[in-house]
Order: sequence, then C-alpha cells, then structure tokens
Amino acid sequence: MAVLKRHRQLGVFLLPLLFLLPAGIAFASGFPEAELTARAAFVMDAASGHVLYERQPDLPLPPASTTKVLTAIVALESDLRGKELLRASKSAARVPYARLHLRPGQAMSLNDLLYSILLASANDASLVVAEGIGRSVERFAEMMTEKAREIGARSSRFVNPHGLTAPGHYSTARDLAVIFRYALHNPTFREIIQTKTSSVNAYASVDRPKRARHIQIRNHNRLLWTFDGTIGGKTGYTLAAQKTFVGAVSRNGSTLIVSVLGARDLWGDARRLLEYGFENHDGRSVDNRKPDAPAALDEQLILSRPKPSSPLLSWEEEKQLRSASGYLLQVASFRERDRAEALQKIILEGGREAFLERALLSNGEVTFRVRVGPYHELTDAQNAAREVESQSGFRPIIIPADGAKKPS
Repeated sequence: MAVLKRHRQLGVFLLPLLFLLPAGIAFASGFPEAELTARAAFVMDAASGHVLYERQPDLPLPPASTTKVLTAIVALESDLRGKELLRASKSAARVPYARLHLRPGQAMSLNDLLYSILLASANDASLVVAEGIGRSVERFAEMMTEKAREIGARSSRFVNPHGLTAPGHYSTARDLAVIFRYALHNPTFREIIQTKTSSVNAYASVDRPKRARHIQIRNHNRLLWTFDGTIGGKTGYTLAAQKTFVGAVSRNGSTLIVSVLGARDLWGDARRLLEYGFENHDGRSVDNRKPDAPAALDEQLILSRPKPSSPLLSWEEEKQLRSASGYLLQVASFRERDRAEALQKIILEGGREAFLERALLSNGEVTFRVRVGPYHELTDAQNAAREVESQSGFRPIIIPADGAKKPS
C-alpha cells in the first residue's frame, strides 16, 4: 500500500510538468533539442512516409520561397511546353528582392523560368509563370492551393507564387514535406534541383527570340556542396518567415525529406535533423497516410516513374538496392553536353570509369547524366563516391546498376 501511495504521489507531482512541455515536439532519444533553432521542423522517409522527427509540424507559418516548389509543380503539370516563351509584365518587372531584373516585354522559356525559380529563387520569374499559366496571380494562387490539397497538404493556403509575406499565405512543416515528396516524382523537377549552376536566356520579346541576354544563376541550396547525398531542395527567407528550407537527401538507398520553418541557424538545423534521421532510420516502409489522404496516390506515382536511374528511390527500388548485384554512381546531370563531357574527362583522368547517359525529360528537354561504375560491392561504390567527390567537387548518389545499363 505504501508503494502504491508513493506512485500516486509521484504521478500527481509529474502530471503538471507534462503540460509545460511544448506541444508538437518529438523528444526522440539522442536528438539535441536545445540546439534546434527552428519554430517548426519535420523529417520523414520519402518512400514510406514514416515520420522520424517532428516539432510543431502542423503550425501554420509563412513559408517564404519554399512556396516556389509548388509554383514549379503547377507549372510542370500545365499544358505549356518547356520551350514555350512567356512574357514579363510590368508587375513582374517591379517585384522586389531576389530577381533576374527582367524588363517589361522581355520573354523567357518556361524551362529557363523554372531553373530561375528553383535555383536563383527569382521572384520576377515566379510572377511571369503565374501570369502566363493562370492569366492572373490570383487564379494561379488558387491553382496552387487546390493542388496542395489534392496531394494531401491541407493545412496550407497560398496567395502568391513567390512566397513574399502576405496575409493568408501560410504552410506547415508537414505540408511542405508532403509537397516536396510529391514534387520529387517529377523527373524534370528532380533534374533542376540537382543543378548547382546554370545559365538562362532572357529575350528582347516573344517575337524576337534570337536577341538574348545570358544570365548566370547559382543554386541557393548550400547542402548540395556540403552534405553527402543531397538530392536538392529549396531555401527561403523573409523577415516574417525567418529562414526556411525543404529538401531531400539520399544515402545508401534511403531518402529522407526535411522541412524547416522559422530557423535562425538554417544549415545547422538541417544537418542535425538529417544526421539524426539517418542514424535512427531502420528501413521501415510503413504507410502512415491519414485516412483522408488520396488512396491511390503513392501507387500511381510509383507506377508512373522511370526505372531507378534517379536519386529518389521508391520502396521497391530500395529493396532492389539492398539486394542489387551491382551499383552505379550518378555524379551530376547537365543540359549542356560539353559540361557533362568536361566532368567525365576529369573523372576518367582520376582513374575511374565514367560514361554519359542521354535522358529525355517529360518536358521534351534532353539532359546528360554523368555516371561511374558499375561496382559489385556497396562499400566499393561508397569509396569511389568519396574519391569522385574529392576529384570533381560533385557529390555522387549511389543507385542500383539494375535497370541503368552501361552502354557497350
């Protein structure tokens, strides 16, 4: 009786303390909670949707330029072709902050606009896309919100395509991860977010596409240079939103998606979350969809995807990787063949066997992938990846050799 009495007293003492804990924080063993600066964060397995970490995952917050992931998806799923030219309006030319400094009447291809949006976070390019596809920013924003809800991101609302702070424009860490997971199934999107630097053309007008201004752009995602296995992502910042990010990283067949909102130390937060996620990832492929999520979504996406020649692996491809008879390194992909050949030459001079693979994207554009291998053992592929990164500065992604045959 004395023991039971002491247990009851302990329960009475501890119960009030539970209400002092912040809501929505996952106190997982070994995670340095005190070091995380983000207001909201979320980490999940891309293949299964299994949640590995969450802090305030459903808190509505301004997403800043992570908005542009959805902007790109709505554009990629529109009826416009990648080479179609869209004209900059006066309002697009006046939009502040990150931009290409487009002038009214100048034109760019949809494909170049998407590179500008996802790499350089160009706000003027975002407005050109919105006005070209939706005929107005308001209508395009409605299309964005409708698309978000269709794919299961139901706690978000968008009123513009660039993410500049506006009343009624918000998302959540969970929704951003859901949107990015969906976006990764689009091969053109994947190719763009893996690109570190590129060049785009702004033409004098739609009627004069031969007079071009060449613009060099660079990816804002620092993880592409500093974090092993990074597939890609999208950064953001406004005074109201602080630093934001959503992206994906693949290591040895497992792909994790991380989203961060309201951070002060963005890259420190992202690294801590990803390292924790991979350390605690047990390979489970449990379907954690909510009952009201689209039932056939994941099956439809997996069936529509190409063979495992991309860095994002489905659950079936993860199993294939673990049991594959060989492995390849995908080092980088380029729209320009000469850049791919230059990288191939660097790798060949380092003593590794490299080859090019020509791939046709869904928008009709051709891209050239630089690959190394094959290797029979996963450890050999990992060692080769480190050497290739040291030689070239590019971080390779390990993929199964099955279904990605080397040309003879």
